[in-house]
Amino acid sequence: MEEVVFFHRPSRTLILTDLIENFELHKVPDSYKFLVRLGGIVDPDGKTPFDLRVTFLGRKDLARQGFKQMLAWEPDKIILAHGRWYDRNGLAELRRAFRWLG
Repeated sequence: MEEVVFFHRPSRTLILTDLIENFELHKVPDSYKFLVRLGGIVDPDGKTPFDLRVTFLGRKDLARQGFKQMLAWEPDKIILAHGRWYDRNGLAELRRAFRWLG
């Protein structure tokens, strides 16, 4: 699995597609709510979905390397392709969402 991340320096905005998903449950169709909960990607505790985390088994060092780069950018905002994005406290949200890296 490869993920491309974008960082817009002037606005300190990080743009992610699948590394963090943060679905607002009231906006999810009933038929998908079980899967969203199972994946652990329900707002306000959005994070990397379980199936994507599994792809890093034995390769968490690579995930940590990418995580450290995102931290170094010190994002203020994080825009997500899936779910509610973070309009402030981006650095804190990033740390929270990637706590699975241990």
